[in-house]
Amino acid sequence: MYDSLFFATFDPVYVNAPDICDVCIKQPPMFNYEYCIEEPGGQRQYIKGFCCAACAEGLLKKLKTREATEWAHEEAELEADNVDVTDFQKRRLATFGRN
Repeated sequence: MYDSLFFATFDPVYVNAPDICDVCIKQPPMFNYEYCIEEPGGQRQYIKGFCCAACAEGLLKKLKTREATEWAHEEAELEADNVDVTDFQKRRLATFGRN
């Protein structure tokens, strides 16, 4: 899977942005975002909107969690095929920790 997340600033004078974050519906938005989630069959789901700083961090954590899970699954598949995953595992743990 190849998920992506893009953030951009916006000018509230020229952009018709909402008054509140599309994600938490509490804070004023700070960023325009586009989150692309690739499904197992290759279909892509695009989520676009405006978000506050706290929700931007939350979206980034969500992307990190999805990628960590993908790396763990790939490692398990390689290990099941009797491939030495020592280097891959070191890199995964250095990148994402033990979570």
